[in-house]
Amino acid sequence: MTFTAVWAVVTSFRPDRGLLDATAALRDQVAGVIVVDDGSGPGYDDVLDALALQGVTVLRRAENAGIAAALNAGIEGALARTCDAVVTFDQDSMVEPGFIAALVRAHDHAVDVGARPGPVVPEYFAGVSQVHARTRQGTLLARHAIQSGMLLHRRVLETIGLLREELFIDLVDTEFELRCHAGGFVSVAAPGLVLAHSLGRQYERRMLGMRVSLPGIPPVVTLSTPFRYYYRVRNRIVINREYGRRFFAWTLRDTVLEVLHFASALTLARPRRALWALYRAGIRDARRGRMGRMPGTLQETAATISWSARPAE
Repeated sequence: MTFTAVWAVVTSFRPDRGLLDATAALRDQVAGVIVVDDGSGPGYDDVLDALALQGVTVLRRAENAGIAAALNAGIEGALARTCDAVVTFDQDSMVEPGFIAALVRAHDHAVDVGARPGPVVPEYFAGVSQVHARTRQGTLLARHAIQSGMLLHRRVLETIGLLREELFIDLVDTEFELRCHAGGFVSVAAPGLVLAHSLGRQYERRMLGMRVSLPGIPPVVTLSTPFRYYYRVRNRIVINREYGRRFFAWTLRDTVLEVLHFASALTLARPRRALWALYRAGIRDARRGRMGRMPGTLQETAATISWSARPAE
């Protein structure tokens, strides 16, 4: 299969000038770059104006509507420019030369051996392998594919649809991947391809002032910004309700790991009752079907939370 036009879609929120370097690394690899700014406000005009001078298409949204809505705006813009495929990125994702070509090769190899590739991602994201299995024909099958660095062919988007905007943030890519698999597509990884990225901040596990290092228990824990735990809880319940029967083992494994992480985060949160309030609200809103942005009162609660742990060096 020949790709004549691949576009990159990058989401931004309150970006620094590092975004200029990230888009510069992409420009020579794609037909065009679209940056969707998700309501950063006028204080970031210098960065966004500099992007436009680079030749980047900048779409500015008036308010923060979540990563799914921002990505969809960029994807729709790329599709309107008759692209064959889009590759989505976070604002702090920096690619190496040949990154896009490697994704395209992995896609084409999968097609050549009779697979239906949906998301195509690098083999390694933030140092973690996204590979789940290898076929006899040598295709790397991915699972838990992260959206940053993800290639999506036009036909996948036209068949499966866009990202679920009501999820707002967290597990947006998880739901999309499950939907792709339900539609007969598979996730594919590009062999040896790496995308460096940060998955939250790492903190030391300590007990009685001593760093914990036991078999099966890593000495560090990666914690998200506190407000995101509301979305992680709510969206996990929603996804399990929709996909749990069809993908039982997949969703069960993910749920067990999430619950263990939520318990770990709760032990480190100060005040704990504030994080517990986010958990309860996420459960309640999932049951009621309340989606979209978290209520303002919960945002205020989340802002009071800090982590009682030493940042890992």
